[in-house]
Amino acid sequence: MDSIIRLVTKLEDQIQDLTVLQTSNPQRTITALSGEIKRLTHTLEQKTVQLTEAHQLNHQLHSRIRELEHSLESDNTEVATRDSHNSSLPPSLDPPWNKPPRTRSLRKKSARKVGGQLGHPGACLPQIGNPDRIVLHSCDASCPNCASSLLSSEPIRIHKRQVFEISAGKLSVTEHRALVKRCPACHSICTAKFPTHVKAPAQYGSGVLSRLLYLHVYQLLPVARTAESMRDLFACPLSAATVQRAARGCSTKLVRCEQRIKAAICDSAVIGADETGVRIAGTPAWVHVARTETLTHFASHTHRGKVAFEQIGIIPRFKGTLVRDGWFSYKWYQQCRHSLCNAHLLRDLTFVAEADPPHQTWTTAVAKLLIEIKDAVALARSELQTGLEMALQNDFLNRYDAIISDADQCVRGSPRRKTTQLSAPNLLKRLTRSKREVLRFMFDFSVPFDNNGSERDLRMLKLQQKISGCFRTTEGVATFCRVRSYLSSARKQGRSLLAAIERALLGKPLILTS
Repeated sequence: MDSIIRLVTKLEDQIQDLTVLQTSNPQRTITALSGEIKRLTHTLEQKTVQLTEAHQLNHQLHSRIRELEHSLESDNTEVATRDSHNSSLPPSLDPPWNKPPRTRSLRKKSARKVGGQLGHPGACLPQIGNPDRIVLHSCDASCPNCASSLLSSEPIRIHKRQVFEISAGKLSVTEHRALVKRCPACHSICTAKFPTHVKAPAQYGSGVLSRLLYLHVYQLLPVARTAESMRDLFACPLSAATVQRAARGCSTKLVRCEQRIKAAICDSAVIGADETGVRIAGTPAWVHVARTETLTHFASHTHRGKVAFEQIGIIPRFKGTLVRDGWFSYKWYQQCRHSLCNAHLLRDLTFVAEADPPHQTWTTAVAKLLIEIKDAVALARSELQTGLEMALQNDFLNRYDAIISDADQCVRGSPRRKTTQLSAPNLLKRLTRSKREVLRFMFDFSVPFDNNGSERDLRMLKLQQKISGCFRTTEGVATFCRVRSYLSSARKQGRSLLAAIERALLGKPLILTS
């Protein structure tokens, strides 16, 4: 349209110029004007055709836009995409959503069970001929039957057991020899006793087992790589079965320690709780965490909600302040106070602002207010205060109520849309009904702003799955959770993990209470 206007204006100017020339040389001017008029007439006809086609295309595009808008409203399609920056979804689920399918193995499944088959040649730890150290264990000074002296009796046999241990950064072998004597009076056989920790003809000591458990359970090395690391670091050859057996043995000796950790968490003033999905032999399951700043407890279950909480037994008995996300199953337990994770809430506010731009004003205001309250609490803590001043608390509450009131008017005035479960009305309802839970950290300085501590504890479990894949058995994930709970609690309390594992293997684990 603008080009046509410019063309007409140019034509008028040329007509005026030619009118002036016409008075001086009329015939020559008429000839020039006739050619110019023909050329301009042809150009004007072309522009008119282009303008008509543009109007038709514009009408078609407007019709198509109305069709797409109607399709979005009727098909319940999300306007914005939820990802890790505006929701609790992990980064592994970020766009693009259509990921290529995993390559499946062409090998067909057999009817055999997983693992070693019956009749396969086994392997065990053999004794060596030249141990580094020999320890003799003699019989009692007198016969237990007739009380005759055995000091002058010569041993008739010697029983040998060897313990492979790490000493000075390398593998050493200690051979324990138990003497067997015959009583000269009653001819009964008297055998010396081995130490309680020496139980097999050849075995690994607590130093070896503690290091392989540290690598496998805490540093999350797979079984094969744990055995390889022990061989490279300490010249200690291990089998995969030894690593798994050590983990099961340590877990068995930590049953009472786990009960003490659970009891200490139940008696705490503030705890955080969360859960994450795992796969056990290809079947979905969940690992639940309950934690404080000094204790951690992991437990696995096939359910995520109330059934799992009841069986684990921590949240139903807890009467302090529970820091959690918006999972509705936590609402069953009203014997304790609740505090919502504001990190989750900030991501939800971001999502609603992106999905519904008209609500961006109040969602941004709520997010800024929460961050401002967090900074005020941090400043008060640094000055060793136990709470915010009452005037400052009232100011924050009044501003919160004012923002929620404006948001309510905005939501009421906006058209109703069929969107996902997390929409502006639902989020506003949560902010209104759970005001005390959202601002709990402002009234009680012992309550954290978010539940990131629980997510940090669970992060190692997700890392284990990325490295080693899913768990093979229910017993395997239970073993991992129990040993990991013990090690995580010991690390939070500044204990040496190797010493903690050695004590657990000897049946004397650390007393880990808050």
